[in-house]
Order: sequence, then C-alpha cells, then structure tokens
Amino acid sequence: MTTPAWLGIGAQRSGTTWFTDLLTQHPNVGLGTNGKKEQHLLHKVGDALVPAADYTDLFPLDDIRRGEWTPQYLRHASAPATAAALLGPETPVLVLLRDPVERFLSAMRLAATRATSPWPYPVPITVQTFSGFYADQLAMWAHHVGRARMHVMVYESVRRSPQTAVDAVWARLGLTPVRLVDVDRPSKSSSQASWTPPAGLVESLQVMYRAQVGRLVDDWGLDVSEWATQR
Repeated sequence: MTTPAWLGIGAQRSGTTWFTDLLTQHPNVGLGTNGKKEQHLLHKVGDALVPAADYTDLFPLDDIRRGEWTPQYLRHASAPATAAALLGPETPVLVLLRDPVERFLSAMRLAATRATSPWPYPVPITVQTFSGFYADQLAMWAHHVGRARMHVMVYESVRRSPQTAVDAVWARLGLTPVRLVDVDRPSKSSSQASWTPPAGLVESLQVMYRAQVGRLVDDWGLDVSEWATQR
C-alpha cells in the first residue's frame, strides 16, 4: 500500500496554504498526483464513504515525497485513527497553530469573503469556536498516531523564520534544504472582506481558550508568547 510521505492536518486559517507552497518548493517534495493541497479524504475513508485506495493511490512510490494538507483533519474525530491505519510509520504529521482568537477572526473574514451563509449563523460561530480547541485536538491525534511523529509549529514563529521551519520538515523527510524564494507572496486563500465581531465576543474567546493555551505550553512545550490575545 502506498502512503503520503507527510501529512498536514491543521489548523485552518493558520498559514497552511502559504507553508505548503514553501514546503513544495523543494524539487523532491510535492502533492498527490491530482495536484491538490487539500484532499478531504481521510475522514471520508474513516466514515466508510470512500475506499482507502481512493486516498492512498494518490501517493505512488516515486522520487517525490508526496503529501497533502487538509486543515479540517485536525478537528475531525474520524481522521486520526484512519491516519494511524494508513500512514507509514515514519510519516510526520504537521500542524501549524495560530493565536486562536486571531484564527477565529480570520476564519470569519474568509467566510464573509465567500458569502456562503447568512453571517454569523447558523453554523460558523460554533464550528470556528471549536476549531481553536487545539490542545484537545492534538491530544486526540497523539493518542492515535503517537506523539513522536507529530511536528507542531507556531504560525507566528514560522512567519518570522520560514526557512528554519521548512528546513526542519525537510530534514524529517531526509532531504537537504534548498533556499526558499517568494516567502512573502500572499496565498490563494487570503480573505478580502472584513467582519466585525459582536461586542464581548473576543473577550469570551480569550477566556474560553485560556486553559487550552496553557496546555499547549505545559504538554507540548510551545512558545506562544507572540499570541497577543492571550497575554
């Protein structure tokens, strides 16, 4: 059975498209054979909606370390066990985490840009609130795939030093680093619209995420000092 050489799982609105573009600048790193950054298939395999081969066949054995990055996987309860069953034992699981309040606001702006539902109802506020429960989601993934294969990064730190961050992932793939170019190019998923949160919402999110952020520091040793909304 073929398998991705790397798997990105989240978080949504944390620079995952930008980082994937940087990661695939290496001539020996690429996406699945259909060229998609996000496959949205692991949870469907887990839910028995599609056969496993629909996913694994996208990553043939060749000279390219092929992978994908679907941010929805981080919060989807069917994805971790499926990944544990399908991934090779050395496949790193990549995570980018952004200040959870800033991530929430960015997600709302993107949805406003796409104008696909009456804002902020009926779904987005509840879904986007849970999307910032990083510590719970990481614990779920670590339970299934093992903590050692998880490569967790803080978006704000990666943004400051993208070459260092990408080099570390390439090293896990057994590759010699190359020099990045166009590191400041905006990604195709940038939001265009504005969205003003209701009075009190930001404060509610700060309180709600405080324990989650504390666990990221205590359990994962992450430096979140640049998360301005959590100071």
